[in-house]
Amino acid sequence: MDSREVKDYLDVVSRPMDYGTISSKLEKGAYIDDIAEECNSMASGHNSMTAMEKILFHVLRDIEQVYHNCLLYNQKGCNYYRCGEVHLAKWRAFYKKFIEARTGELVKILLNEFRKSCKLERQNSKRVRHFQVLGGDHPNSKAVAVYDPDIKMIIKQYSSKTSAITAAMILKNAGYECEVKLTERNAKDKLKIALDDDSKMIFGYRWIFTDDLRSANFKLKAKPLENDIVTSTTPSNIIILREDTSSGATVRGFESVQSAFEDWTTTRAAAINSVSGVGDMDDFVKNFLDGNQSIDGVVWRRVPPVKESLETDEVIFNEVSAGPNDESLSPECPKLDESKKDTTDRETLK
Repeated sequence: MDSREVKDYLDVVSRPMDYGTISSKLEKGAYIDDIAEECNSMASGHNSMTAMEKILFHVLRDIEQVYHNCLLYNQKGCNYYRCGEVHLAKWRAFYKKFIEARTGELVKILLNEFRKSCKLERQNSKRVRHFQVLGGDHPNSKAVAVYDPDIKMIIKQYSSKTSAITAAMILKNAGYECEVKLTERNAKDKLKIALDDDSKMIFGYRWIFTDDLRSANFKLKAKPLENDIVTSTTPSNIIILREDTSSGATVRGFESVQSAFEDWTTTRAAAINSVSGVGDMDDFVKNFLDGNQSIDGVVWRRVPPVKESLETDEVIFNEVSAGPNDESLSPECPKLDESKKDTTDRETLK
């Protein structure tokens, strides 16, 4: 995170940390200096640990700090927060499988205490995010937020209307279906309409000026009823989706069962948790694609067909079940007059 670009980051996060810093400190032996500085402030049992245990604890603590900072700064429900949750869960699964059993008891105790303090800090940190928009009062320089009405969260923000138009065209060119027909020529006008009209959605989201969102100067379109037709944002050529159940995010789409199977095979080989089954195509289709099994929280599912509304005239053919002399014959199908039938036959014989 570049604090020069995110102006309020250091107002929220008191101890920035990232994997690059952790790697650099390990390479330079900087954790030895950290140990010397913090010995007096740690629990009394800290001095009874070996040097390697102290380094291990500081590294593990810094890794936890990376995810804590992410969850502390970002709003719950946004893409960055979800991503942080997913990677934290994966890191802890890795730690539990490969590291925890080889870690001393005091290291475990100190690490759990740090985790609890982080969780408490996040619970007590309730704040209102403020957005700083640069570039003056020109309409094109006003920030545009992409708002998800379902979770009532901003999932993306663009620094200008021009950036938002570019993003919309990238989604359109990637094959995602949109409520309006977007082209290079009309994208600017379509976005302007969506920004001004409360009922207009683009790619299933409400696109709105951040200032309007912050001042609550907007309305949301009512959710569709159960029987309403909802246009899918999944490209029509995608038949299988890979989803992460921890965040609810769609990670990737596949155009064939074979391509999804190849992705599943790769994921299975690198899984943190053991995966049962023989690992062939039948196993994938039966237990994962059509079943409910997952690998480290990742699932593969078929894309349901798009719901269509077709008006069909109902036609009842009573004569199908009725006998030749059944009184229930439709009025449009009168019974044959037997006397006329006989006369006709006799005339034919002549």
